Amino acid sequence: MKEAAPSRIFLKDYTPPVFLIRTVDLCFQIFEKATVVHSKIHFYRNIKEGDSLFLDGECLKLLEIKIDGEKLSSDQYEQTDDGLVLKSLVDDFIFECSVEIDPVNNKALEGLYKSGNIYCTQNEAQGFRKITYYLDRPDVLAKFKTRIEADKNQFPLLLSNGNRISEGELDKERHWVQWEDPFPKPCYLFALVAGDLAVVSDDFITKSGRKVRLEFYVDHGNEDKCDWAIRSLKESMKWDERRFSLEYDLDLYMVVAVDAFNMGAMENKGLNIFNSHYVLAKKETATDDDFIGIESVIGHEYFHNWTGNRVTCRDWFQLTLKEGLTVYRDQEFTSDLNSRVVKRIDDVKSLRARQFPEDAGPMSHPIRPSSYIEINNFYTATVYEKGAEVIRMMATIIGEHNFRKAMNLYFQKHDGQAVTTEDFVNTVSEASSVDFDLFKNWYQQKGTPIVKVVESYNQKQERFEIDIEQALPFNQNEILHIPLKIGLLNREGEEVESKLIELKSKSEKLVFSGYKEKPVLSFNREFSAPIKVERDLSTEEMALMMAHDTDGFNRWDCGQRLYMDKLKSMVSHPEEKAGHLLMNAFKNLLVDTEIDNAFKAYAISLPSEAEINDALEAPDYKKVHEARIKLLEEFALSNQELFYEMYINLSKEKKFSLSQQDMGNRALKNKILTYLYRTSKYSHLVYEQFNKATNMTDELGALRLIVHDVTADSKESIQRFYDKWQDDFLVLNKWFAVCASADRSDIFKVVNDLAKNPKFDGKNPNMLRSLYGSFAMNLVAFNKEDGSGYEFMAKKIEEIDSFNPQIAARFCSLFNRYHQLPTKLKGLMKKSLEGILEKENLSRDTFEIVSQTLKE
Repeated sequence: MKEAAPSRIFLKDYTPPVFLIRTVDLCFQIFEKATVVHSKIHFYRNIKEGDSLFLDGECLKLLEIKIDGEKLSSDQYEQTDDGLVLKSLVDDFIFECSVEIDPVNNKALEGLYKSGNIYCTQNEAQGFRKITYYLDRPDVLAKFKTRIEADKNQFPLLLSNGNRISEGELDKERHWVQWEDPFPKPCYLFALVAGDLAVVSDDFITKSGRKVRLEFYVDHGNEDKCDWAIRSLKESMKWDERRFSLEYDLDLYMVVAVDAFNMGAMENKGLNIFNSHYVLAKKETATDDDFIGIESVIGHEYFHNWTGNRVTCRDWFQLTLKEGLTVYRDQEFTSDLNSRVVKRIDDVKSLRARQFPEDAGPMSHPIRPSSYIEINNFYTATVYEKGAEVIRMMATIIGEHNFRKAMNLYFQKHDGQAVTTEDFVNTVSEASSVDFDLFKNWYQQKGTPIVKVVESYNQKQERFEIDIEQALPFNQNEILHIPLKIGLLNREGEEVESKLIELKSKSEKLVFSGYKEKPVLSFNREFSAPIKVERDLSTEEMALMMAHDTDGFNRWDCGQRLYMDKLKSMVSHPEEKAGHLLMNAFKNLLVDTEIDNAFKAYAISLPSEAEINDALEAPDYKKVHEARIKLLEEFALSNQELFYEMYINLSKEKKFSLSQQDMGNRALKNKILTYLYRTSKYSHLVYEQFNKATNMTDELGALRLIVHDVTADSKESIQRFYDKWQDDFLVLNKWFAVCASADRSDIFKVVNDLAKNPKFDGKNPNMLRSLYGSFAMNLVAFNKEDGSGYEFMAKKIEEIDSFNPQIAARFCSLFNRYHQLPTKLKGLMKKSLEGILEKENLSRDTFEIVSQTLKE
């Protein structure tokens, strides 16, 4: 980076705003070459300090500026690169300005931008400053009125927050619509959409009897893909009423689906803007995972109406206040609608795959960071997923009834306010009469806590003892309040005792008496705390819990530990076999008729290559890849007849449904197919399934295996899928992703050819993630011994950074294992990272992550 390094912002430097805002009147005049934004803002003094005011503003062409109706002279204000300074101010005044912006060429997708033929906004975290001059911070809440003017043929639909209060015609085939939001909000929740879209509508009756209109706006032709999203929204509304007594507070709830979006979705008050991936679905175009993802994200954004909108963050350091709490709420929602144990496994798999490496890497940070250069870099798995685990621990400690009391009190005390994480924890403490002062350390520690467990058994005294000790990485000395669910099983696998313990000191001893034989300890059940557990556990004990533990999560987890131990050993000793005990444990899972198929699909899945490499002292990508394939093949060949019988039974034709049972059946069927693919006798079933598939789960499940083949049949199938779906944006993204993840020696050529495909849009975040993100998950290719994978991605990051810093910075996280690499690979990655820093005009987003990664 040629320029001086950008400055860092610190939580300790927070000061309340000198001025606040009562009302905001906006008028957007959308024209083909530019958009003019007129703003009228009522400021009033909050703190008796100074007579000037800095307003944030970027990429704005100032046309006119007034205070209390009088145009300002040049000595009454000062323009800077990032804002506007108003001078000699009174305590209460009306600020007016007109600016010109360029949404068409806004490829950063922050503020107002054009996605296809639609104008839309993304203002979290700091996009509003690209719309007009404003106090762009979350602790400034105001009531908004918005008028939108545009060509009525090109933009018949004009939407904003709140209620539509009036509309009319203008000259030259233009029209206008006026919106008013009755609730004060920070500017990051402002939203605008202008375009020609189809609408799919429904109604929801609240528990108090109010009718709420639900409107989903999508591209014409996609109306038949909205049913699941509407159903998910209605289920979310019912669930929040039932679980937390929270009712929707407007008469209209709108969702707009757009193809170009940096995030998953945005909870703008009354007007959610979604990445189309999380709205559009039908069985022919969406997988079961897509349907579950839509249900979760629809729920997440709806739940923000209270946890994020009605009560928001004082500053962006408090981001987990709204995101961690809302992720917890959406996890509970999905758990209540589906299998709780499968959802818990899925959430922990994601946490371990994304957040644990983040917490061990150069960008490790607390769930409430103490500083940042670019806040967009802290929309992380730590803030979201680990933040949700912290909320879950509080709920575990006080129980569901008291947690509901705490939520009710939180809204009673803080509705309409911008608050902090301390406010939330103090409210939980007040409602439950539980001291959470020690627990607050979770908000300021970084890294994954380690809990060491040492067991001892005295047969003569019939006493079983457990010594537990906690530790934090990065030389941190804080003590955490850790809730731990434990259980004891006898040697037949029967549960004899279970309890919740709360570790509040460095170490603790637990004593259990009256045991004639050493029990088997089931520890951290349901993953009650987001920790790493270090303990000696025999393969026999793991196999027993894998077969019998009454806690479904630990049953799955013990299986993963068995697989992981064997895979690590096979990396060091390639000639090693699975062994009798593991083979029997695996087969017992297959024939167990007491467990549901969704759980079974997870239980017979091996750890990913990323997980295995993370478990090694130093990663060895090629050997891990080979060891994992070898174990897959050994399981496949030893059980191929049983696999075949199960596959045929699961493939019996029946009407498609999205029931929990049917999705579980498809999950298991497609998992079995990955094993049958490794047999010569039954590998043809992959192509049969691809050719006969009537839903995307089965079609894509087969294609994911076909792409690894370098045969005429494979090439023909890949092309046929493309020909069939090339005009469906979301399915085409799946095709790019699957092709880029292929286990092929010519994968660099494959990816470069895909980038030249006429359907590939190199500015669209979804397509960038599909192609380059999927390639980087191909660990052998990305970590190629000559460093070409690092160099390839570094060049792509430099290109993307020039137009979309948010996406570029997120790709930088692919390098977060830099410090764990062997010396040679580390040197090659360092060279690529240093090359990024040399780029002219490198963004703050990318600079922060790359420079932090390179720190020793």
